[in-house]
Amino acid sequence: AATDRSVRNETNLGFAQGMNRGLAAAEGSMIAFVNNDTAFPPGWASLLTATMDGRPQAGLVLPAVTAAGNPVSVRSKPGSDVIALIPFGELPSGVVYLLRTSVVRALGGWNEAYPVASAEDLDLCFTVWANDLEVVLDTRVLVEHVGQATVRPRLPERKELYRANLERFLDRWTSDDPAVPRLASCPEEVFIRNLGRARTAAVWIRRLIHERRAAADAPPPAPAPRRRRWRS
Repeated sequence: AATDRSVRNETNLGFAQGMNRGLAAAEGSMIAFVNNDTAFPPGWASLLTATMDGRPQAGLVLPAVTAAGNPVSVRSKPGSDVIALIPFGELPSGVVYLLRTSVVRALGGWNEAYPVASAEDLDLCFTVWANDLEVVLDTRVLVEHVGQATVRPRLPERKELYRANLERFLDRWTSDDPAVPRLASCPEEVFIRNLGRARTAAVWIRRLIHERRAAADAPPPAPAPRRRRWRS
């Protein structure tokens, strides 16, 4: 059996570049991309790979997690369901993503246009869905995750970075040509249809986010004038 291989970077390249370095060194048929602030239950890899093997349309399989920025995959205890998430609608955070190595390479790996971290996980999900593959949540596996354990102490400007990366994501997917690789297994007409669905979803995400930001930035309403009581 092959021994573990370590890929060390002299500087912090960010999430996408770091994961792509690991992808370049991978030799197995499947590859799991894992956040470092996680703890795994026994048998997690066997369950997730079996789910991938049993679903030919699965492009990406992920476990349930105890904490994440997006609540789609958050659970308090393991479940029994294996669920295909709604394309372009249910957006799971990239705490743990399992893919076939050949597929993720054909899709171009992780998009390095997003500095440091954030939004590259949503970008990968959109790319998988655009190619008519499923993003599958396996609730039988529950991974303990301490959200933002790495970035909170080391990235004080993380909120500004997250906002900028989300705008990059929305700019890409609302454009007329997001430059997404198409797999040979995905017919061109299906791919074009899915890109249209992705664009519609991104437009609505942008609208919702901007409405929420406007509401959060709006000054509080002035208090109602107090009515004076008159005594006769």
